[in-house]
Amino acid sequence: MKKLLIGCIAMCWLVNAGAAPQKVRVLLDWFVNPNHASLFAAQYSGAFARQGLTVDLIAPADSASVPLLLAAGKADIAISYQPQLYTLVEKKVPVIRVGALMDQPLNTLTTLSPAIHSLADFKGKTIGYAIPGFEDIAIKQMLAHAGVDPSTVTLVNLNMAATTALLTHRIDGAMTIYRNYELLSLQDKGGHPTVFRPEQAGIPAYDELILLAQQDEAKKSWVNAFLTGLDQGTAWLKAHPQQAWQAFIQRYPEMNTRLNHQAWQATIPVLAQHSAAFSAERYQKMGDFLQQNHVISQVAPLSRYVQQAGEQ
Repeated sequence: MKKLLIGCIAMCWLVNAGAAPQKVRVLLDWFVNPNHASLFAAQYSGAFARQGLTVDLIAPADSASVPLLLAAGKADIAISYQPQLYTLVEKKVPVIRVGALMDQPLNTLTTLSPAIHSLADFKGKTIGYAIPGFEDIAIKQMLAHAGVDPSTVTLVNLNMAATTALLTHRIDGAMTIYRNYELLSLQDKGGHPTVFRPEQAGIPAYDELILLAQQDEAKKSWVNAFLTGLDQGTAWLKAHPQQAWQAFIQRYPEMNTRLNHQAWQATIPVLAQHSAAFSAERYQKMGDFLQQNHVISQVAPLSRYVQQAGEQ
């Protein structure tokens, strides 16, 4: 009987050892860039492989369609943004947050104008933004928080041209100026930016980049394996930032620029160390904020937004 048991254990071990790895298709939010450092590090260091996963990073042809492609089964994980999640849920898109790449805000309202020292100084000025339905609302709330009537400020949708518009003085301020890239770009080009952080001006703190899965896939074991591998990759990256950078630019030589290296260094400290963790209070506050500003009609139960309830 003992020999039979040992034989069964050995057989199971051989079957598992020879099992084909689970393939996971990750649809990025944009082309590969330093924001995806954790994913690359988990790939390169073998962290995903140790979890029995083969992970492909896929740049989308159209970033706006990423969550819908995920819902249609064209990917297994997709990168998105916490504020967008609420509108996806309201539209009954069957996706859910399973983790975060960056668990803190990075966007800012920034100006290069030497005449603007506070949010109150934006009265009568022009501010650009790129993401309607969140950034324009955030700007108005930040102004109101500072005692400025938002109707006295002109808002302009710049798509993704905020940096150029600031440098050419087409506008007085802009959102879509991220702390780990566009802000560095402005400084690199000789600008002297004044920065206003949304979470310090009345906007609830939020996860900058989140990981979505299909709702009916979220509780499967490969998702936990993926998040475990991601966290191990992040830990390796933080311990070996320069080695990881060299491997990154060897894989993606188009990324080998001074600005991208600066962005790489600025991004590492803001990467989520525990990707599955989340703050229920923060998610509820953002939902309430979006409802109060008529972005969504109601806030769904947290269990509809996030794989499992809990506090960080």
